[in-house]
Amino acid sequence: MTEQPFTRVLHLAEVGSTSTALREAVAADPGAWPHLSALVADHQTAGRGRTGRSWHTPPGAALTASLLLRPRVPLERAPWLTLLAGLAVVRAVRAGGGDRAHEVGLKWPNDVLVDDGGPALAGWGTARKLGGILTELLPPSVDGRPVAVVGIGVNLSQDAVTLPVASATSLAIAGLPVPAPAALLHAVGHELGGLVRRWEEHDGDAHAAGLLAEVTAVCLTLGRDVRVEQPGGAVLHGRAESLDGDGCLVVRDAAGVLHRVLAGDVLHVRADAGSVEGGSDVNLEL
Repeated sequence: MTEQPFTRVLHLAEVGSTSTALREAVAADPGAWPHLSALVADHQTAGRGRTGRSWHTPPGAALTASLLLRPRVPLERAPWLTLLAGLAVVRAVRAGGGDRAHEVGLKWPNDVLVDDGGPALAGWGTARKLGGILTELLPPSVDGRPVAVVGIGVNLSQDAVTLPVASATSLAIAGLPVPAPAALLHAVGHELGGLVRRWEEHDGDAHAAGLLAEVTAVCLTLGRDVRVEQPGGAVLHGRAESLDGDGCLVVRDAAGVLHRVLAGDVLHVRADAGSVEGGSDVNLEL
């Protein structure tokens, strides 16, 4: 195994939410939680999604962890944290091998999907959600740099009965190798540490660091017809064409107008029937 990628790891048997626990711990003693600290739990009873949806995991069946990041980049570059964490998870899972490893990808900006080859599911086709990322910005450092808690959840050994919704899957169900949670966390940390260092070396410029191209290469949303439900109720229909330097999704509508999507619920749509193939809760606003 490679060198420990984390500066600190706190392991708990059970917690409500790893992100809540880490956020409270950092508030109580900021100095005890340096950059690339991790809080991991065997059993999470009240995990949270962006819109406040709750979920729990059976003990030992999933990777449930939150990371404390203090990247040396301008605060306005912070939305890239979600994309970089997603890329790290995709690479760590792919590195585990398996016939469908190449089917694992990132759904902009915070879901990790895999085509598990099972029967088509209304609204999803054969794609299923394997994991997700939730980034929460904390008050910035004294020099104005971002401080963030990045929650990471990956389904490992659950069967269909223990998953909360039919659109979810696990490595076991998808026929992919199932690592121990600690091993996958180590792999994610190794990938993420390297990505963040490259990002810092270019002052948060993901394009100059080559990270924009690397995220684009694993992003399953690009080239798809999407429906974006934006804050305030507006709905945008179009094709997801690219990511820009700020990590925004660029969508071209039917009139050919380009839109930069910073926040909203993004759903993949089948062009033939106009039906929704899957949604992702998104909010990259600082």
